[in-house]
Amino acid sequence: MAETEVPVYCYWKGCIKYGSEGVYYEGPAPKKIIVHPKIALNRLLDEMYVLTGVDVDKQRSKVKIFGRYPSVVGHSKFQYLLLPVVNNSSLETMLEVPRKHPSVKIVELYLEVKSEGVTGPAACSSKRQKTVKVERDSSTGNIGDAAVVNLAGDKDLNKESNPGVPKPCLSSLWLDDHDLRVGLCFKDADELKKAVDWCSIKGMQKCVVRETGTDECMFECIKWRCKWSLGAAKMEKHGLFEIIKYNGPHTCSPIEPENSNSEFEADEIERLVRRHPTLSFSELKKWWKANIGYELQTWEVRAAKEEAIKRAFGDQSFEDLPKLMTALCSSNGLLVDWKYDLFPNPKFASFCGVFWAFPQSVQGFQHCRPLILVDTKELKGKHQLKLMIASGVDAADYYFPLAFAVTKEVSSDTWRWFLTNIKEKVTQRKGLCLISSPHPDILSVINEPGSQWKEPWAYHRFCLKQFSSQFCRDFPELESLLKQAGETGQKEEFETYIERIKKENPEARRRLDQIPPNQWALVHDGGRRYGNMDIHTESLFEECGGFESADHAVTGSVMLLFDELRDWFDKRSHFSRASLNYGDVYTKPVTDKLEEFRTATVTYIVMPLDTNAFKVAEPAQNDEWIVQLSDCSCTCGEFQSYKFPCLHALAVCKQLKINPLQYVDNCYTFERSYKTYAATFSPVPELAAWPEASGVPRLFPPVIPPPPPPPSKVSGKSQSKATPKTNNKKS
Repeated sequence: MAETEVPVYCYWKGCIKYGSEGVYYEGPAPKKIIVHPKIALNRLLDEMYVLTGVDVDKQRSKVKIFGRYPSVVGHSKFQYLLLPVVNNSSLETMLEVPRKHPSVKIVELYLEVKSEGVTGPAACSSKRQKTVKVERDSSTGNIGDAAVVNLAGDKDLNKESNPGVPKPCLSSLWLDDHDLRVGLCFKDADELKKAVDWCSIKGMQKCVVRETGTDECMFECIKWRCKWSLGAAKMEKHGLFEIIKYNGPHTCSPIEPENSNSEFEADEIERLVRRHPTLSFSELKKWWKANIGYELQTWEVRAAKEEAIKRAFGDQSFEDLPKLMTALCSSNGLLVDWKYDLFPNPKFASFCGVFWAFPQSVQGFQHCRPLILVDTKELKGKHQLKLMIASGVDAADYYFPLAFAVTKEVSSDTWRWFLTNIKEKVTQRKGLCLISSPHPDILSVINEPGSQWKEPWAYHRFCLKQFSSQFCRDFPELESLLKQAGETGQKEEFETYIERIKKENPEARRRLDQIPPNQWALVHDGGRRYGNMDIHTESLFEECGGFESADHAVTGSVMLLFDELRDWFDKRSHFSRASLNYGDVYTKPVTDKLEEFRTATVTYIVMPLDTNAFKVAEPAQNDEWIVQLSDCSCTCGEFQSYKFPCLHALAVCKQLKINPLQYVDNCYTFERSYKTYAATFSPVPELAAWPEASGVPRLFPPVIPPPPPPPSKVSGKSQSKATPKTNNKKS
């Protein structure tokens, strides 16, 4: 594919100036030429000489070209630097600007012709002023005001200012970074800044003017951790700007142009996060607006904080975790429980697991439906940790984060610990429905003597997707039929699917008969699961974004999860409050069903059977259902499963001219939604004020046993001895 040609504006017969956005040109209107992006400098000079009328043979060595180069300094903001165009490489850098920065459509080149030792067009007057943008003060991080530096007129640099003073070491404008050094002199502050800018561009670094005065300049790297700095002052002995302080080279990594924004944001936020790592996204947005001068989107703040947390706490894992949990406990009442293996010295231990739940979630769960979903996921990283989560379901059918745990393994002991903590620390509600995978470890805990997760204290149900996947490992051809049987709310359909399963594979039917149908089939559920057949794992862990990229930095991941939790509470609380103020009563699941009935083109025929039973028919489809308002049921299964009227029940209510909302469960109201998220989170103090953890030893990474060796390839008697040994180890 042919490369796009580049429009170039050529300026001359004016002067280069500096404003709030950096360098610009003041002078006559430019001339426009179109060039190939790979044009050689000599060829470009030929074309520019045609425009300017400069004699090529006599003046070529006295011509200098500068480009107006955009440097990203903020959100969609540029600070323009002066880039000397001295060879094909620097020319190519300028001609790539429209491709790298699509908002910059045209390349600007400034032409200066040096005559008799003085650069003509750039010198607007013998005495002039230059505006230098002072970026952020090194101590406060604030945007400073523009400072005006009075520059003396051009001097004859071949003459010494004072007799007897040695001739200073004058710079060339085309410096390499390593050529910047103490004692190097420049004719004025403009020349100094051009040299610093050029070195920064070549090294893919950025620096800003931190301090400036009439006769002095101070530059620092934009990355606060980098030690690069340069100071220069106008010296009386020769009247030139001399570098009097230089700390180089840069100790930071080069900045790729496309990553400039995100790196700058992460750098600035890291400074704050190291001191106050639990500031919320909204607090960081306010700080950024007040101190940096423009507004970031929430996703930009989230990305910058994730990167800052990774940098600040990426190498600190289990040792800092107890201190963080203690800070969350003292500020927000965090409920926490630890698992660890003590070393011979009881002051030290290896991490096994930590369970935690916020009282804000405990309070909010009282207003959710009596339903808990639990699941696990593998975390990235060398320690092979597992994240466990327990979630409720709120009035709008969103998952409600309830409790968490990070463990080194998932086993029956871990599930017992996790589920016991939920019962003891989180909720003692009776009649809870627990939805989980049908894993044997979970079943063994729930069915053991004295378990509070058995009927009548609680009701255990399977995630249909996980159940069908596990059950059909031996019968893969039946997975679709089993899902259809589990999802239907009509008894006749359920029996039809079961008979088809029996016909396809009698052994599968016999094995299915050993499993109580109320654990996996909606029609036998009794309304316990509110129609929730599956655990949507991605949505369930959506609020655990801090763990998506978790390696061994558990502490940082818990911080980010805390951020996500607060942000979720804030969003849902704001939305619920706004909906109540607007006069809304019921959430989307109910209003969608009412709207579906209102706009439906189906004609239902309603016929009474007795006092509370009605037959609802749809002649076009030759279908009919029985609705009983007294026990809120319909043979379609939806009324009793979701606990608000189905289309057939709404048809009966319309026929009887009664209000159908009296049959809607209160768990679907915005009042419940508001109460679910009403609790607020308290600020966490700065890192220096975090209390020391008491009662928890110093934690080290978990001890992960190596995988068992593969069985030896021997035959006969030796093989028979090896097999039982391996099996015993696994058990």
